[in-house]
Amino acid sequence: MASISEYQLKNGQKRYKIQVYGGLDPLTGKESRIIRKGFKRAKDAKLAANKLENDIANGQHKKTDLTIGDFLTQWITELKVNVKEGSMILYRYNINHYLIPTIGKIRLSKYNLAQHQIFINKLFNEKNLSLNTVKLINGTLSNAFKKAVKIGYVEKNPTIGTEFIKTKVDAEKRKVLHYWENDQVTKFLEAAKNERDQVWYYFFLTIIDTGLRKGEAMALRWSDISFKNNTLTVNKTRIYRDEHGNDEIALDYPKTANSVRTIPLSHRLGKTLRELYRLQHPNVVKVDTASIPLEKIKLPIRDFIFVYKFGKGLPLRSKSTNGAFDRITKRAGLPHIKIHDLRHTHAVLLRQAGVSLDDIKDLLGHKDISTTQIYAHITPQVKEKAMDKYDQLINH
Repeated sequence: MASISEYQLKNGQKRYKIQVYGGLDPLTGKESRIIRKGFKRAKDAKLAANKLENDIANGQHKKTDLTIGDFLTQWITELKVNVKEGSMILYRYNINHYLIPTIGKIRLSKYNLAQHQIFINKLFNEKNLSLNTVKLINGTLSNAFKKAVKIGYVEKNPTIGTEFIKTKVDAEKRKVLHYWENDQVTKFLEAAKNERDQVWYYFFLTIIDTGLRKGEAMALRWSDISFKNNTLTVNKTRIYRDEHGNDEIALDYPKTANSVRTIPLSHRLGKTLRELYRLQHPNVVKVDTASIPLEKIKLPIRDFIFVYKFGKGLPLRSKSTNGAFDRITKRAGLPHIKIHDLRHTHAVLLRQAGVSLDDIKDLLGHKDISTTQIYAHITPQVKEKAMDKYDQLINH
């Protein structure tokens, strides 16, 4: 029996969608549902549902008749497995916001490279999306078509051979790296100390001195710190886009396997985190948190390091971190950058200190050295310092 339901577009207009039972999927053994959307009238939706049911009953509806929208819905709900939740959130967003509304009604078996190239060009020219966003959307569809080829729904992947507008690619290559110099970092941290909630000083200092991604820093727990070894271990990240309540925390594995890493603490960060630990746990004498079983200590919500002092110990929320960062930046009179640029700042300071790109790659958890090459422009300063050290050696 088909079901028809009403939904609303962003502009307030009403649309209808149908959902029809498609039998048992031979691949998964589960019930398959064929979903089609975008009908302007309930009458049209009902006619389409009746026709689809008749086609299925008469054996005329085949897997090759699936629309891209039908297949993407099946792919994301039944066929895409063993994937990080953070990636699934991105896939769902791309499917629901870009793919189904634009090319969802095209037959899966009829979609070709020419149509796909037109779709990609429209994302650039009409929606004015960035190169990175378009590549993520293209990657989502390409990933889905790989599965369609593998299970025999289509013969080839129509996204292979996609080209991206050269001006967009060139603009991406010329993208300016935003970061602060060391004296600007000092001004920011001094301003952060004047915040009503001191957690912001500790939080941003940790990112500056480790180069962690925001989600990695928000996910840190005291069990990830070893004051004995003076290290911090990254083994998870917060996926705050999937958090809907004040006390709901969503965690996932880090971005890549290389993102799992152990980082030495700077002297000031080790000292500062010890200070924060004592403030949060005044009755705990032992400070080497990695050696204390978590279940034997009553800690703030799930042992998270960065919690609101005035919020019943709840972990930081993503919007609050952005607001606090912008507020402190403005008060310090510094040029506007994003929180993620503190990661760049850490890498640039490492490079200026003479640290090799290979070592920076490992400290930041990059998968490939090509990602770390964005800091190569700091090389002249590094070479000057290296030559100064050489001069000191030979003239000693």
